[in-house]
Amino acid sequence: MNDNTEKHSSHELFSGVVIAATLSPLLGFYTLMITHHISRVSKPLDQLIHSYGQWIPGSVGSGALGSTGSYSGKLALALIVWLTSWAVFHVLWRKQELSIQSWLPIFSVGLLIVTLGFIHPVIDPVVLFILNLLEV
Repeated sequence: MNDNTEKHSSHELFSGVVIAATLSPLLGFYTLMITHHISRVSKPLDQLIHSYGQWIPGSVGSGALGSTGSYSGKLALALIVWLTSWAVFHVLWRKQELSIQSWLPIFSVGLLIVTLGFIHPVIDPVVLFILNLLEV
């Protein structure tokens, strides 16, 4: 019984992996949201974003099912950000004890912001404001 306790304690779990596993999809969602709005306002950037996902079946074409267009590139970029950030944060934080109590409000607000970012009546004034700032 003592050997089992020692064996179990050598595989201690740290909260850093939990935060890495929840931060990375949040970053992927932000990537999806930002690329969506970028592709709405710039045709050349829309084509660039689409180029990242042209390997996905149905990303180009016509016919009954049509084409997913630049959404394939948005999805591909979001997946790249999600998986890359998860790998990096996991390696960096796998043996770190980070405060989950401090992380939960940040994560919740992050989810709220990204959710509102996909609702056009809410985010369109923000996007237009940013575009006006960039034109100056």
